[in-house]
Amino acid sequence: MNRLLRTALISLGTAGATALCSWVLLGTELTRCHTVDVEGCGRADPAQIRHLADVALGAPLVRVDLAAAAAGVERHPWVASAQVRRAFPDRVVITVVERTPTALLLLDQLYLVDENANIFRRAEGTTVDLPLVTGIPAAWATEQPDLARRVVLDALAILSTADGTSQPASEAAPDQVGKIPRNAVSEVRFDQRAGYTMVLRNGGELLLGFTPNDALHRLGRLARQGVDLSLPHRVDLASPRLAVVTPL
Repeated sequence: MNRLLRTALISLGTAGATALCSWVLLGTELTRCHTVDVEGCGRADPAQIRHLADVALGAPLVRVDLAAAAAGVERHPWVASAQVRRAFPDRVVITVVERTPTALLLLDQLYLVDENANIFRRAEGTTVDLPLVTGIPAAWATEQPDLARRVVLDALAILSTADGTSQPASEAAPDQVGKIPRNAVSEVRFDQRAGYTMVLRNGGELLLGFTPNDALHRLGRLARQGVDLSLPHRVDLASPRLAVVTPL
């Protein structure tokens, strides 16, 4: 009998504790969402982030769908990824990682491209001081998106080599000779018949063909042999066996 009584009391206590926890989490104002904080915004508007998250103020915190809120936030063009978490007793915190614009892509208009070749929004006046990728037919963006992305990735790989010094070859460190300063690159142009061309801000053109990595390696050898890339030249490296250097 005592055992049955103890069991009944334990069951009642457990049920009571469960009911109390449910009331604290679902029924009391102490654990309802009163604030939605946004972290990590630079270009994205926090008010737009809150709108896309669609977290209802006043809702019990435990009933906020974190995955749905994050998916909503990631619809914002500047947001690469988002995490949403509960901060008891009464807050939801949204942390966003924004895209880094790496280049401009010319299709029917100018678009921003991130480091993974994602075309994420049209360019505006405040975001145009970036290298330009041109030559991709506008129709490819919808009809052959994989091919368009492959070309953009190749162009970004070419740009990633543009990290050299702006010093003349005679003053630069040996491993920097022949590398183009990134801020000296104006455009990477794609041609379906001729391949890739790097256009420099000083008017120089580097014809890289369809094997740009090999061409850029040979460009370094030319610079070490005395070609001053700080001056405008047309350097044709499209042929793997021939380099033609023409001062401009």
